Amino acid sequence: MLRQSSLAAAISLMLASSAVYAQSNTVGTIYGQAANAKGSTLVVENAATGAKRTITLDESGRFNVTALPAGTYKVTLMKDGAVVSTRDGVEVRIGQGSELLFGSTQTLSTVEVTGKVARLDMANSNNGATFSAAQLDRLPVAKSIDGIIQLAPNTTKADSRYAGGASFGGGAASENAYYINGFPVTNPLTQLGSSELPFGAIANAQILTGGFGAEFGRSTGGVVNITTKSGGNTWEGGVSMSFTPNSLRGTRKDIFYPNTGKNPGTDGKIHTSRRHDTESETSIGAYIGGPLIKDKLFMFAAVERLTHNERFVTLAFNPESPSSASGGTEAHNVNNRYMTKFDWNVTDDHHLELTLLGDSYRREERLSAFDYTTDSRGVAASGVSVFNDVAGKNDGVGAKSQILKYTGSLTQDLTLTVLHGQSSSPHTQSLADYDVSMPGVIASAENRAPGVVYNTDGQPFAGERLLAAGAKDKVKSTRLDIEWQHGKHTVRAGIDNNTLRSINAGESTAGGITYTYFKSAASPDGTVPVTNLRSVGSIIPAAGGQLGTQGYYVRATQFDDITNAESTQAAQYIEDKYQVTKDLLVTAGLRNETYENKNGDGQTFLKNKNLNPRLAFSLDPLSDKTTHVFGSVGRYAIQIPTHIAVRGASRSTYIDTYSTYSGVDAKGAPINPVLLATGSPDNEFGQAKLYQTVAAQDLKAAAQDEITLGIERTLTERLNVGAKLTYRKMISTIDDYCDQTPFNKYAEDHGIDASHWGGFTCASINPGRSNTFLVNYSGDGKTFVPVTLSAADMGFADNPGQRKAPSRSYLALDFFAEHPFRDGWYGKINYTLSYNKGNTEGQTLSDVGQTDVSATQTWDHSGIMEHAYGYLPNDRRHQIKAFGFVELNDQWQVGGNVLLAAGRPTNCLGAYAGSNPTGDQGYGSSYHYCDGKPSPRGTFGRLSWDTRFDMNVVYRPATVKGLTLRMDVFNLLNRQVAQNVDETYLDGDAVSPTFGRTLSYTAPRSVKFTLSYDFK
Repeated sequence: MLRQSSLAAAISLMLASSAVYAQSNTVGTIYGQAANAKGSTLVVENAATGAKRTITLDESGRFNVTALPAGTYKVTLMKDGAVVSTRDGVEVRIGQGSELLFGSTQTLSTVEVTGKVARLDMANSNNGATFSAAQLDRLPVAKSIDGIIQLAPNTTKADSRYAGGASFGGGAASENAYYINGFPVTNPLTQLGSSELPFGAIANAQILTGGFGAEFGRSTGGVVNITTKSGGNTWEGGVSMSFTPNSLRGTRKDIFYPNTGKNPGTDGKIHTSRRHDTESETSIGAYIGGPLIKDKLFMFAAVERLTHNERFVTLAFNPESPSSASGGTEAHNVNNRYMTKFDWNVTDDHHLELTLLGDSYRREERLSAFDYTTDSRGVAASGVSVFNDVAGKNDGVGAKSQILKYTGSLTQDLTLTVLHGQSSSPHTQSLADYDVSMPGVIASAENRAPGVVYNTDGQPFAGERLLAAGAKDKVKSTRLDIEWQHGKHTVRAGIDNNTLRSINAGESTAGGITYTYFKSAASPDGTVPVTNLRSVGSIIPAAGGQLGTQGYYVRATQFDDITNAESTQAAQYIEDKYQVTKDLLVTAGLRNETYENKNGDGQTFLKNKNLNPRLAFSLDPLSDKTTHVFGSVGRYAIQIPTHIAVRGASRSTYIDTYSTYSGVDAKGAPINPVLLATGSPDNEFGQAKLYQTVAAQDLKAAAQDEITLGIERTLTERLNVGAKLTYRKMISTIDDYCDQTPFNKYAEDHGIDASHWGGFTCASINPGRSNTFLVNYSGDGKTFVPVTLSAADMGFADNPGQRKAPSRSYLALDFFAEHPFRDGWYGKINYTLSYNKGNTEGQTLSDVGQTDVSATQTWDHSGIMEHAYGYLPNDRRHQIKAFGFVELNDQWQVGGNVLLAAGRPTNCLGAYAGSNPTGDQGYGSSYHYCDGKPSPRGTFGRLSWDTRFDMNVVYRPATVKGLTLRMDVFNLLNRQVAQNVDETYLDGDAVSPTFGRTLSYTAPRSVKFTLSYDFK
């Protein structure tokens, strides 16, 4: 890591207050006042590059130097060509104002003026935190963007079944925006997480959890805004190596079957062995930066390779089948990241920068045998599966990005910024022993007919959905911002356009089809109906004869939703920062956003426009810079990811066929199948979807309103305290609706002939509102009948235990105390009391870990919403986050990071047991009913508190300048608690043996050793 001077580090840490002021997404500001300085000038010089800006102070001595790249500056006050006062080491950080005050009791011509940096940013009105490279280097934090996010208040990790992301202020994990050097790096396909960069290349990381201005959009959660390091006039570089050995890692907790009281064969027994899992990590990195042309052209480059090896068991224990040739996995992960940045000071007033950024993730995976009887592994298979940037398989989903940016001070009062960038992210996989002609076969021991051989080993990827060949995501982004200072007003305006394309997105069933074999638990002769079956409701196995008379039947499943998709996102904004008085700043802004989603044929099937007003204030009530009162009110909206077109607007197949059979062939397919029922959960039979019909007309964007109010107080030079109130309320959302019932009724009530209609599949709607659909009842693909359905028509009114409109609210009280870096130590503690309640999480559904963002089953039909109101998955009633470090002397440093968080609320999701005749749509165990009784959301208990303590020890020997030895210990107490559990109550018509099973635990204790050397 690039080592800063002690002064710069101290100022940097001192300025890490609980809120920041988003003056721009990649630059910062120095502002303030000089007494008796009318007609004076201010020279601001970048200490690293020598770039200078000169401005003239206004009549009151005020100054506001904007669009400054993050870094350390020298500020010189001059009058009549003479230096009056100089201030070195002024730290500028992204999105933050550094206030510099020059004061005097006499005229400038007779007495020297001294300057100081104010400890509170009196221009700030945001929620969140900003972390500098120096601060991140001193804390024991995971070297990832998500690790930084978790330091900020009002954030919590996403469900482990999601490939990335985090919850900000009660929002879904897909509702955040990520930027690096102003370019959007959010995962375009699902919006879950982002691409990364070498951790040592981060200069500033701004985590905005609310209250941000009109410059930012496309988020109802939070904003992650990162700027990278740049080269300066001094050549410097470094190398680092780290190792996290398995031998010092805590033993993972085994996962057990819960005691359901209904499954004596498995209750309380081991489900998945974890105690023999192994995991080790190594990383190597290097950076170099310096001048290509002194004072003019600079470069900075950083590379990082992370190697992650793991062995783990995937086989779930079954007393009838305790071993499997593919029950374990051995994986070798190599993750490469790079960043190169070129900065050109064309003149002191014009700056160009080029950023080349990339990360890629490769995983080589071998299957191996595992036997619970002997509690041992077998030899790994020779075949290797390879995954590159595949969500859910790799440690991340990377991209290669190129970003070009121009910043120009056209006049002292007028600044222009233009950015253009693009990225590409291919996703590939090569599967060992995969035979496309072999169907998937799933047949547990209790579901096998005597004397019948079931070939479950022919297709090792049985039941899996596989990535399409040639899958790729592309993003292009163009942004223009202009800022004009006029008197007490600073006006900013801009445009912000993104185009996202996903090519060959989607998945298909391994081998084309999966056969899952069952036996009726209701009766041995198969005469009693098997109920709660996915897509068909119920069957009577004996009706098909053959082995059905003994209760045996098979489900054949086909799934394919591979397609192209595109999204365009256009925005314009204007914002005025009005200095009403010397102590009151009011910021008013308006952001206009337009979102369009297109299918593989380039047809726009979903479009919405929205105006998002924002208003904020910042007040120094005592006029002494010791107390800061701030607040904001605003509306925020979020786009729909490209993934919505994968099933929502393009051809898709999801068919379940239930049959009896007389035997099983060599490939595992049923012999002489006799059809019992065929259905599709969402009427997806591979038919073309008319783009006019897959979304309601005039959709309103998913949006929420937010109010914040906060206060900060400098009690002493060694203590800052503060409190903040945040309230967020969802006002609209977009999800899909899949119930054909009201459309049948409309046709009947209006005398419409629907005999040639292909039927209703699913369409995106605004739940809780009236929606107008275009329906092709004639089946000719040309004639569309506008059908307007109210919330009541769609079943979302007066249902028990729910609200007809989408509901999600977040109420939080935050308190913090901070010891700025003085006396050799820094520390901060945040406590958050929050309530996250509603009937929808938003774009995701963590209850079941569904990855169909904005197309979850939440609003598919009204029955699922009965008793759906309650505490949401991201509700963490209490959270305490504390971090800091102590410099014991010039050579030794100790740091710590603590998290205490209340557990997540849980649900019991069972079969529909309400009174609505259309409430049960064949979704099986997906309803808020448990054992036939209502089970309102979030009332089935809470998981245990999450308690984590990380620490580090750093040694910098005086005898070898630039050498650093470091040890980080994560989860020092090795407390492993459940992060999520299986909330599905039934398996078919019986209590699921895995209901309540822990899905993931906190990672065990690990120890990381790092050796680094920095030189100048």
